Amino acid sequence: MGLFQTRPPQTRYRQKIHKFIKYEHPFREETRAFFLLVPNRIWVKVSNRSGIPITEEDLQHPGGFWHWVWRHNVPVTIVEGVKKAGALLTAGYAAIAIPGVNAGYRTPTDEYGTSIGKPSLIPDLKHFATQGRIVNICFDQDNKPETVQRVRTAISRMGRLLVNEGCSLRVIDLPLGASKGVDDFIVAHGQSAFDALYNTAVALELWEIKLFTLLTYPPAIALNQRFLDHLLVPEGEKLIILKAPKGTGKTQWLSTEVAKAHDLGRRVLIITHRIQLGEALCDRFGVNYVTEVRTNETGTLLGYGVCVDSLHQESQARFNPNDWSNDVIIIDECDQVFWHLLNSGTEVAKRRVSVLKNLKQLVQNVLGSEHGKIYLSSADVSDTDVKYVLSLAGEYRVNPFVIVNNYRHVAGNCYNYSGSNPKNLIAALDKAIAKGGHHLLCCSAQKAKSKWGTQALEERFRRKFPHLRILRIDSESVADPSHAAMGCISHLNEILTEYDLVIASPSLETGVSIDIEGHFDAVWGIFQGVQPVNSVRQMLARVRETVDRHIWVREWGMGVVGNGSTTIGGLLRSQHVATQANIALLSAADNADLSYIDQNFQPESLQTWGKRGSVINVEMRRYRESVLAGLVEDGYTVIDADDADDNESKAVIDSVIAASEQLYTAECEAIADAPTISDAELKKLQDTRAKTKTERHQQRKAELSRRYEIDVTPDLVEKDDDGWYPQLRMHYYLTLGREFLTNRDAKRAKAQLELGENSIWKPDFNKGQMLPSVLLLEELNLLQLLTPDVKLRGTDEKMVEFKTLALKHRYVIKNYLNVSISEKLTPIAIAQKLLAKIDLKLNYVGRLGKRENRECVYRFVAPDDQRDSIFGQWFNRDELFSRESVSVTNNIVLTTPVIDTTSQLIPKNTDLVSATNNWTLDKKEVFA
Repeated sequence: MGLFQTRPPQTRYRQKIHKFIKYEHPFREETRAFFLLVPNRIWVKVSNRSGIPITEEDLQHPGGFWHWVWRHNVPVTIVEGVKKAGALLTAGYAAIAIPGVNAGYRTPTDEYGTSIGKPSLIPDLKHFATQGRIVNICFDQDNKPETVQRVRTAISRMGRLLVNEGCSLRVIDLPLGASKGVDDFIVAHGQSAFDALYNTAVALELWEIKLFTLLTYPPAIALNQRFLDHLLVPEGEKLIILKAPKGTGKTQWLSTEVAKAHDLGRRVLIITHRIQLGEALCDRFGVNYVTEVRTNETGTLLGYGVCVDSLHQESQARFNPNDWSNDVIIIDECDQVFWHLLNSGTEVAKRRVSVLKNLKQLVQNVLGSEHGKIYLSSADVSDTDVKYVLSLAGEYRVNPFVIVNNYRHVAGNCYNYSGSNPKNLIAALDKAIAKGGHHLLCCSAQKAKSKWGTQALEERFRRKFPHLRILRIDSESVADPSHAAMGCISHLNEILTEYDLVIASPSLETGVSIDIEGHFDAVWGIFQGVQPVNSVRQMLARVRETVDRHIWVREWGMGVVGNGSTTIGGLLRSQHVATQANIALLSAADNADLSYIDQNFQPESLQTWGKRGSVINVEMRRYRESVLAGLVEDGYTVIDADDADDNESKAVIDSVIAASEQLYTAECEAIADAPTISDAELKKLQDTRAKTKTERHQQRKAELSRRYEIDVTPDLVEKDDDGWYPQLRMHYYLTLGREFLTNRDAKRAKAQLELGENSIWKPDFNKGQMLPSVLLLEELNLLQLLTPDVKLRGTDEKMVEFKTLALKHRYVIKNYLNVSISEKLTPIAIAQKLLAKIDLKLNYVGRLGKRENRECVYRFVAPDDQRDSIFGQWFNRDELFSRESVSVTNNIVLTTPVIDTTSQLIPKNTDLVSATNNWTLDKKEVFA
């Protein structure tokens, strides 16, 4: 089947009467993919490029070239139109053409054109969608927004269908320009230019989230220069966007804008996401940080700097958005400030709704005033950030004034170290230190427990190089009055020259510029997958001088946002469903009307959370790949570093383990041995930012003592560091404390509603509710596995039923418990994953049975870890609180509904039945 080109075009599209049809297909025939006849010389070219030989059998097969492509899983590229396929085949690429971007899949529709089923690949493409095949999509580029969106949607749909078949899907983006298709591009730029695009093709997941990371607003000022220098922004502009590479003078330019504002008698509010960053910026801008307002004679006359966490009335800033109108707002590193605001678990989480309300009011006050201005600045500012501010502005419509510096700095070499841990990098750093010189080591962790964190590595290097002058910069050292790093962020360039090795945590991530030249010989980085990708890039760029970078990056990230979904729709849907389920459960439990809760609080903020969260989840799944791609974008030449020999790497591991274990043991013992302090003393320490190590130990002991209500031992400190508390809490409310769970959730919800004035931030609200998770574990009847001395095999009937039930609820399990369940897992493996949520496990007994039918056998052994004592203390506490609550309500007993967990399974109908109150709830609301 073919198609015909009419010259000149005669027929118009039915939906687009302004547009002619250039190519006609046979009447009432479904369009198909095009597979061009390939001569042997082209076949050989494709074979050489792909590295897949052509056998005599392949040459004799009647299917010829395309059978060879299919049989040997040769990478293919899907293009739009036969001319493009011909161009790529000529260049040595196996290319399949489809007649339009939507022609690779079909969506069943009814007679009215309404979709009635899911899309599926056309048979021609499905035949080539074999497991493990690399498939590239290279469609035409366009600059019309509606066309761009249509093409992106088509690529995502077809790409997802190919990925579902087991293909490795990549997208080749042609650059904007005169060349619309790949054939024109090769003619205009040469085959080598396309080869470069092909070699840097982006995985589908990364490509899909790229739109959320780009700045596509047309620039009012476009530059390509090393430093910004003097830029003039017209007085009438109200929303100024500054996107410029790291180290090109953004902060310096902003300081001139602050000076102009002061000359005009306008105050400046600097909003950051880190206290140290805020203090450093205020020092550069000549403005007081909020902690200096009361002691400095200028007070708030010129404005002040504040962490976004403090944008509420109860903070030290006593922040009121109505105090600001004809003023200047500067949000530096705006992408990170907004993400911190929307997702951080720090102080902002306690009053997030208030802070979001105040930020929205602040934006409207400033943009709605005659002279107010807002500056958004970052190397990574994107449409997501701009659209967020514009959406907060509401009825105040402004056009962003965009400044873009396209300068691409030649950042030098970046050596990438392989391996499952950074032993090769540390071995290389040892050699570099032995030769002399000065080095900056960036770490993503700082706690004493982390082998590769700032504290453990400081101890390790002190032991190995006793003469070395070492400075550790992390959140503890910069706030310790007895430490040399105390307050160093504001004068880094002066203090760093005094040290041979500086070991820094993400405290040095943004907002500081290390401008000293000739001091550092190299920058080293250990990134364990806990920071967003942009944060890694920012950290490596703190030293402005072009010196070698050396990095080790974990292959996968260690955390996810929400349920881990890589699409904005998946993230937001999971939050909506969880919120409705949580409110329904609370309403049923208290027989209360909770319809007054504002579940639709600031949808623009939640939308932005979803965009950022999907980007981070994708990058975490491809952490190393994403970091390296970002560094190439930053101008680095990435080079694979040589591995250390086995003896060197073993010595590194041994020395790191020895130093970290001794350091951490001493830390745990110091906390356990710290003096006991009163509640008032604890509150004072919690409210104090600057603390010595001794004071931190006292605070930690007091917090652990009140959390677990048993004596604090080194073992308890370590368990808490390992995340024991949420596991133990889940186990408690699944068993002994079950009767108190509803009251616990209701209390949390009430506190959030009071702080939010009946509005909730869905991600925080859902994190605070435990009842759905406990109901889910009860539905799975997890406790049936915890009968001592009962031997369990994967083939046992109850274990097979357990797996079936877990698979049935696998999406809900992922949503509420963040545990992935798949068909390939054995019943025992699924049980172990779920038991880990309450810090329990099945112990391996051995392989038992007849020789031809032996099976792995497991049994539960109750742990000896004091959890019974802790549960007893918690039960007494909750019972006392419950009695006091009854007393307060004049002895009117509010019966707490308890779901019966004694039966083998909750009835398999869709009702959750309370054993004490007989209230029912459609489980679809919970397990939707």
